[in-house]
Amino acid sequence: MLGKLSGVVIEAVGAVVSKNRVSVEARCKNLLSAKKASRLAKGTGIHKLSIAVPEVCTSDLCYQAAEKIFASGWDRNDIGALIFITQTADYLTPATSYYLQERLHLPKDIIAYDVNLGCSGFVYGIFQAASMLTFLGGRKVLLMVGDTSSRNAFPQDTGLLSIAGDAGAAAIIGSNETSEIVFHIESFGERADMLLVKRGGYRALRLTEGERLTDNIENYCNMDGLGVMAFSLEDVPKNIEQLFEYASIGIEEIELALVHQANSMIVSSLADKLGIQREKMPFRSENIGNTSSASIPVLMSEMQRRGEFKPFRKVLLSGFGVGMSVASAIVDLSHTKVLETGEL
Repeated sequence: MLGKLSGVVIEAVGAVVSKNRVSVEARCKNLLSAKKASRLAKGTGIHKLSIAVPEVCTSDLCYQAAEKIFASGWDRNDIGALIFITQTADYLTPATSYYLQERLHLPKDIIAYDVNLGCSGFVYGIFQAASMLTFLGGRKVLLMVGDTSSRNAFPQDTGLLSIAGDAGAAAIIGSNETSEIVFHIESFGERADMLLVKRGGYRALRLTEGERLTDNIENYCNMDGLGVMAFSLEDVPKNIEQLFEYASIGIEEIELALVHQANSMIVSSLADKLGIQREKMPFRSENIGNTSSASIPVLMSEMQRRGEFKPFRKVLLSGFGVGMSVASAIVDLSHTKVLETGEL
């Protein structure tokens, strides 16, 4: 789906990661020697992982990110809708968004709902928020995204164990007459099994021993690593190139490309594939990990923390992964307030 939505702006972005950082060597100590784990980390560019302590859920990380934004000057009474995008909700039901609405002391006359989505979730969320603004009559959307993906990593498989990190993020989406966002969103359901947690829903219950999950791969995320790599470097570039063509924008006009922080190898290879200078497509998750739908706002917050973020006008956003799905957009971030990465 290619299309444009006018009169929308990303007003603020904040992200929170865990203050508990675990090295890849420590994470994989029962599976790899220190030397092999170090070599693995060098290949992915991820050396430490943000691992939330057991009592911290995705909603807690997102809550802290939202509170940072409200503390920076945004009025919670201006919020007309709350969208919570995650694959690691607090409960099967009700939607976690209702708990967040109460916890954040948001108005009762508000739209609130959850979306089960991963790596493409931030761009999807911007699209959903932008689509609602006319109905909201001047009120704003609080978009909350994130996952505690480390808990879905199979303890006996270094693939996800060495890259999956935990984070939550929040963004305020509002109206601006002069702004326009161009989207390209695609779904590839025939390849949904490439990133699959088979058990935990009603089609297949999780396998347990008492209250403990058994060490069965079906209880955790099963990743087709080669398939995901091929998808990232074949289907994602096509999606982005078609977006540029539709928007009548040359790749050289893009000031910054903020893409899903899968790992540094995928990010740099994607830049090369598209002909975008690597410095324009940064990877800043070396001490955080792949944080699913939160990875783009985490990237923005990390750039702000390092003094790298500027009022960029032509920016590519692209999230891709579980689904399989790709959601890309060209946005103006010159009016966006980005807060430095917080910790919980």
